[in-house]
Amino acid sequence: MSSIVLDNLTFDAKSGDQLENVSLELTSPQVIAFCSNDNGATTALKQLLDAQGSIEEGAVLVNGEPLGKVNRRHGNSLVAHFDDVELKGKTVLKAVKNPLKHHQNVLTVDQTNQMLESLGIVPGKRIADLTPDEQQKLRIVLLLSWCRPIVLLDNAFDGLDEDSRLTMSDLVADYTKKTDSLVIFTSQDVSTLMRFSKIIYYFEGSHLTSARNVEMLDSVDCVVTIIGTGFPVENAVKLGAHMLEEAPKETRFLFTGNIQVLLPLLEQSTITDVRIEDATVEDELMTW
Repeated sequence: MSSIVLDNLTFDAKSGDQLENVSLELTSPQVIAFCSNDNGATTALKQLLDAQGSIEEGAVLVNGEPLGKVNRRHGNSLVAHFDDVELKGKTVLKAVKNPLKHHQNVLTVDQTNQMLESLGIVPGKRIADLTPDEQQKLRIVLLLSWCRPIVLLDNAFDGLDEDSRLTMSDLVADYTKKTDSLVIFTSQDVSTLMRFSKIIYYFEGSHLTSARNVEMLDSVDCVVTIIGTGFPVENAVKLGAHMLEEAPKETRFLFTGNIQVLLPLLEQSTITDVRIEDATVEDELMTW
């Protein structure tokens, strides 16, 4: 099992990013999402695990041991970063062979190519002839082929089209279970955060504001704007509404749950318009 435990941690990363008074426990096998208004938290976590910065307060345990002890023992064989994956070589086969020969305890070239072929990416194809979507898939597969127990996927899903996101999220989830690994990603798309993770950690800058288990949810958060009067706010809150703005003739809220249960509340003659939109990261952070 892989685990990362931060206990009241304040960390100053080399990049200038920070984590302030953060306590959380991440354990495998899980796919976990960070929702934030910037990349500071994910960058700080990456540099924390790479020992690039200074711990001002608190403690960090990785797999039950102090981080410094783990780094001395494992070196760079513990964590894989998506932004470290480069496509080197003219063909897919070369792009696969080049990084694998520099790492230990990785998938074989044949095993990696099998994953790629299941995605329609064949070894002999030129990198230059791959679409941006295919290149992103290739980078994700290469990252997984390193077989690291902790994988920082960053915002890699955002570089894929909708169908490819579903395909690659299934591949990542399968990898996580088979290798008992911990995968952490972020996204600017709320539906991606909710559909592809088990837990979302919400960060406002360097501060962890809340954590939310989304594994059992069967819907994605949306924002409802109601123009008019007479909307029964208290009833809506009981059904899963989180108020964002209230004005005399306009009510705006984030809704978690099946939107169908709201329909009876919207049948008011004094309501003149209803708009339902996907929630944004900003909406999520206002709520959670």
